[in-house]
Amino acid sequence: MPDAFKITCPECGKKFDPGSAIDNHIKNVSKQKEDKIRKESENKFKSQIEAKDKEIEKSKKDAEKKAQIEADKKYKSQLALKDKEIEKTKIEEAKKAEVSATAKFKSQIEAKDKEIEKSKKDAEKKAQEEAEKKYKNQLALKDKENKKSIEEAELKIKNKSALEFQNQMQKKDDELEKLKKSQEISDRRLEQKMDEIARMKKQGSMELQGEIQEERLQDYLEKIFPEDDIVDVSKGKKGGDCIQTINYKDKNNLAKIYFESKDTKVFNEQWVTKLLKDMQEKGISNGIIVCAPSCMPVDLDKERSYVERHGNVITIIPMFKPIIHGVVNRIRTILILKSRENKDHEIPAVMKKCFEILNSPNFTIPITNMVSDIKNMKDQLEKDKDSFMLSLSKKEKTINNIKDSLTDMVLPLINIDNNLFPENILIPQEKVKKITKKDVDKIDFQKIIQENNSED
Repeated sequence: MPDAFKITCPECGKKFDPGSAIDNHIKNVSKQKEDKIRKESENKFKSQIEAKDKEIEKSKKDAEKKAQIEADKKYKSQLALKDKEIEKTKIEEAKKAEVSATAKFKSQIEAKDKEIEKSKKDAEKKAQEEAEKKYKNQLALKDKENKKSIEEAELKIKNKSALEFQNQMQKKDDELEKLKKSQEISDRRLEQKMDEIARMKKQGSMELQGEIQEERLQDYLEKIFPEDDIVDVSKGKKGGDCIQTINYKDKNNLAKIYFESKDTKVFNEQWVTKLLKDMQEKGISNGIIVCAPSCMPVDLDKERSYVERHGNVITIIPMFKPIIHGVVNRIRTILILKSRENKDHEIPAVMKKCFEILNSPNFTIPITNMVSDIKNMKDQLEKDKDSFMLSLSKKEKTINNIKDSLTDMVLPLINIDNNLFPENILIPQEKVKKITKKDVDKIDFQKIIQENNSED
């Protein structure tokens, strides 16, 4: 066919005859396009699927890494808590050992004190016996002399009347009774005077000892804080021993510290309560109890060398000059900074007054007391709970022991003769009412007896 009658494909440029060949060609071209488009789509989505797979794999690795980090953090914190718990246990055991040692030596000291007291009493008793022996000898001599006088008088007045003789005898008896009574009164007065002298000597010695420590403390405070006022509380008046009024540069009476001095053998917690009450009455926010080194509280921190009560309101320190200097200087510096800080703020007068009241000892000390009372009540409640649970446990144990003893009593008799006791004798009555004959028949008493025999 001439080329004039042939048709050229606009897509591929191929020439072909018109007719059915056109349809075939168009189908082939369409199929090729479809295959091409399908391959391009497959390649496109395949790359996207691979990217998603890589993203999923990365997410898994990130999640595993994050979980590992969190697990390490969790177990590290648990290990740290365990280390703290171990350290706390060590400290508590050390404190227990210290308390135990203190109690041990305290009992030894008390035993020595009792031994000294017994020696004193034995000496007094021996002196009393010797005095009684001496006076008894004198009385015996007097009796002998009196008897001799009576015998002589009897010889002289044999020829006199019986009435005169009786009068003379009565007079001698009266003189002897007066002599005995006079001796008793003298002995009693002497004993009273000796007791009074011993009491006055002991009281004077303790007062002098305490006064010596008070004046030593005041002299040292005046020496290390010359710019402050150290005022002595008069003897016999209610309160502590001295008050330190803090002065700083050109400002006077910024704050006060209340001091109480104690030179005894044993620490008494009532001193803290009394000082806290005195501080509240005088409007002083900080107090210090200076004790002899031998009577410091049992909970003394040896590293810090002082003990605090009610937060840091009251500090207990030994009569040791470097410690006194360090503790008093620290409290003094804090009070000066507080005073300067309060005056630097420009606030309304009403707010300032409220702030002063809230920070005054008349407000803070009662709050401290209430917090301390709540803690004490809570501790006592825990002790009561423990005591109640212990009592409950003891009662339960006692009931079980009674039950076991009863079983031990009855089972040997049942072993001799099953008909000696009712079959349900070891079953509580409230349970017997609920048990039917069928249930009783199921009980293997022979097995119980055999088990009891095997235990024996």
